[in-house]
Amino acid sequence: MRAIDSKTLDELELLYGDKDCFYSTREWFGTAEAHWANLERLFMVADYAKKHNPPVAEKITADHRRIIDLFHQTKDYASRWNSEHKEKHRLSTEDYIEATDESWDALDKWSVTQEKLRCLTLEFVKFLYSVVSKS
Repeated sequence: MRAIDSKTLDELELLYGDKDCFYSTREWFGTAEAHWANLERLFMVADYAKKHNPPVAEKITADHRRIIDLFHQTKDYASRWNSEHKEKHRLSTEDYIEATDESWDALDKWSVTQEKLRCLTLEFVKFLYSVVSKS
């Protein structure tokens, strides 16, 4: 395994192993770019693993696509929620009372996709670690 791959996987495992690695919808856009940069680093390790271990290339490609889809879903849900509430810096009790089922569903979906993204990223890191360490 290349030292840079090992370091990248270690850093990402540490980051995504923290259940609080993502932020609230308001703060998520400030950190989305950093999360995308981390995922790009992960995808570089994945490309190396595909080149040096062709039998797992299909699984790596499928996981890569699922991670990208979850990242964009998370971003879309946060964008929708943020645009509906962007004028409000603090939600009042009335805002919660007036919130519709649809807006609560959107917030729930955002939380769920964030957690799915975190879990899949961790699984992918562990899988890549096992694949790349055999190369």
